[in-house]
Amino acid sequence: MNLLYKMFSREMLRLKRLNLKRLNFKKLNRKKLLRISVVFLPLLAALVITASTRSYSVNIDNKYLGTVKSKRVVQDILKDIVKEAEVRHGTEISVSGEISYKSVFFTGRDRIEENELRGVLESNVALTAKAFAITADGKDITYLKEQASAEEVLNKIKEPYIQSQEDGPNVVFVENVGIVEREVSVDKLKDRQEAFDSLTIESNDKKEYTVEKGDIVGRIAERFGITAQEIQKVNPGIDIDNISIGQKLIIVAPKYAVNVKKSSYKTLEEKIPYGVEYEDSQELYRGESRVKAKGADGKKLVKTELVSINGILEKTNIISEDVLEEPKTEVMLRGTKERPRTAATGVFARPNRGSVSSRFGQRWRGKHTGIDIAAPRGTPNKAADGGVVTFAGWEGNYGKLIIIDHGNGFTTYYAHNDTIKVKKGQRVAKGDVIGTVGSTGNATGPHLHFEVRKNGNPVDPSKYI
Repeated sequence: MNLLYKMFSREMLRLKRLNLKRLNFKKLNRKKLLRISVVFLPLLAALVITASTRSYSVNIDNKYLGTVKSKRVVQDILKDIVKEAEVRHGTEISVSGEISYKSVFFTGRDRIEENELRGVLESNVALTAKAFAITADGKDITYLKEQASAEEVLNKIKEPYIQSQEDGPNVVFVENVGIVEREVSVDKLKDRQEAFDSLTIESNDKKEYTVEKGDIVGRIAERFGITAQEIQKVNPGIDIDNISIGQKLIIVAPKYAVNVKKSSYKTLEEKIPYGVEYEDSQELYRGESRVKAKGADGKKLVKTELVSINGILEKTNIISEDVLEEPKTEVMLRGTKERPRTAATGVFARPNRGSVSSRFGQRWRGKHTGIDIAAPRGTPNKAADGGVVTFAGWEGNYGKLIIIDHGNGFTTYYAHNDTIKVKKGQRVAKGDVIGTVGSTGNATGPHLHFEVRKNGNPVDPSKYI
């Protein structure tokens, strides 16, 4: 094309030299007219063809899209695409990427028609919009068109945890949450409900367990490598000591894109347990003790911070403790005097080695006030504990009976003896032989009827020996 212009320019220069303005065409011979026609007609045709085939190649970020007749066609279609997107999304839209044009001479390659060009541009042009990103710990997690909408979404997430006006400052996000202006692709924009839903979807960390036959919370916790207390923490409305088959337990608390932390404060009055001090006393036998000065619990006011994550109690922090009343230490006397052999130990031994043939409680003839221990006649009966013999002789249905007072509210009875080896008033030690097995009194065979009485009332001896 440049070559044609140069040829045309040369011929024009020659004509100028010939002073065509004064040229008398009547005087030109046919040969000169033919020569002029041969030069000008091809040049004129070339210029017309060139002007009618001038085109532009279109590129976006150096990516070739095609060849168009004019730049304006591309620009008009882009304006139309942007306008439709702005109506659809309700915000200002921009075209992302560098669009460039290059003038080219038509060489036979088909140009893109206008209706086809729109589809090509829609497929290759990236539309962006000004948006407000909600960020968590520096990471964008969702995008909205307006800052007010982003603030509304965050407030809606906090809303369930605010029961009063005082709660407001104490309800915050666990993560460092912010709102930052961005330029993003329009397909990332969300409305308020879509953004809220995306931020409140439970993560895959949540685990549930269905209680099976034979399950107890301790074994479930061990199976998942946690503690029973952790299971109780994430299931606050469940009595974990009374779980049932088919019941669902949360094992791991769910997490979200943003998580809400709430601090609540309580002040409670708690007791301060009293301590115990011991003083040695020669008035008491070893192993014996007695209160010298009774203790009393103190009182304190405890202010605590209860920290919950997504409504589940995470931890309790003690903020302050104010003592209202100091505890009073209890003083106990501790015996150091050597215990005599005949003193009661407070623990009963089995009176003989026979087998129990009848137990304490109701029988067909009435209540049995002791236990029967069957043994061969003459088997030694021994004192169950140290004490003083308060009776040794015949006593009706008991036959030959021995009663020992152990000095601590307990007495023991030994009935149906064949022989008695002790006397009234005699002190005996635990394990001393006091008689022998017989069948005196109301007895069908040789055995020991053994009773334990506490403050005069018969009690089950099997619970004491």
